[in-house]
Amino acid sequence: MPGLMHWHPVLLGKQLGRRPVAVRIDNTDLVIFRTATGQAAALADVCPHRRMRLSMGDVIGQKLRCLYHGWTFDAAGRGESPGTPKLHACATAYDVVERYGAIWVKSLEAAPRFPHLDVHGFYNICNLQHSVRAPLELVVDNFCEIEHTPTTHAVFGYPLDRMHEVKVEFQATDTTVRVINQGPCKRLPAPLRWLLGVGKDYYFMDDWTTHFSPVYSVYDHWWQCPRTGRPSRVRWRLFIFFVPIDDHACNLFTFAYTKSCYPGPAGGARLFKWLMRRRLDHEIRLDIRVLEGLADHNPSIEGMKLSRFDKSLGLNRERIERIYRGRNALRLAG
Repeated sequence: MPGLMHWHPVLLGKQLGRRPVAVRIDNTDLVIFRTATGQAAALADVCPHRRMRLSMGDVIGQKLRCLYHGWTFDAAGRGESPGTPKLHACATAYDVVERYGAIWVKSLEAAPRFPHLDVHGFYNICNLQHSVRAPLELVVDNFCEIEHTPTTHAVFGYPLDRMHEVKVEFQATDTTVRVINQGPCKRLPAPLRWLLGVGKDYYFMDDWTTHFSPVYSVYDHWWQCPRTGRPSRVRWRLFIFFVPIDDHACNLFTFAYTKSCYPGPAGGARLFKWLMRRRLDHEIRLDIRVLEGLADHNPSIEGMKLSRFDKSLGLNRERIERIYRGRNALRLAG
């Protein structure tokens, strides 16, 4: 499958304990397990003997044992039969790395570059995983435009009565799409405004770039005085990876970081990370509610009446087809 030609996060590291875990990426079923020495491994979730789901088995030492007949498979997929010791079989194995607090998987045949998360000077607030019942293109659409923020979001974004003042700029390369937004920010509760260092007349600054091997967006959020250019005390950097489960659903993996000018280690972010995590989780769930409430989940944009904020929809689709699903993905496999 094209999706497996790219590195994808499939689980948060803390989600993988002693039991194997079944995951689905781009219509392909995998089993992720951790060996006794702590190594994460990934195999096709089917035993080559009698097609039992390996995810229902047990981890025994360095191997995964099938529940059905006790065949065992190591991290490379090499299998052995206890009843017929000279009989060997192989399960399909995948490349696995554990980085940034998550477990990442790709096909052995592909050689894509691993995503680099530029987090120098930032503090990790949390890593989140969410599932959404909507196809990849529509999920990316939602996270790549800000016109929905007045009526969908609680904190991030712009007020509805001033959306006409919001400036939007698009910068596209052959492999990325960048969107820059700035305009009057939504009204924030006084305690939150004080904590973030946001003045009453500040603008919300929203700058993100979407990449396509794999499909993910890097968001920079902060608030800024439009007259003096003075920024808020706190800014966010989010990395959201869009991982297709199948043609009708996606997983979202969010790696959230913050930078603060408050004194002390991590700018005092450790004291408020619980609040920031809860707030971010709430905002993403608001996005999911809208996506799952769409009347039509057809990913085509043909016939839609698009606004000045929607230019990225077409740009993203072209790159999803060409880079993620198309010629470039197949070239990675070769």
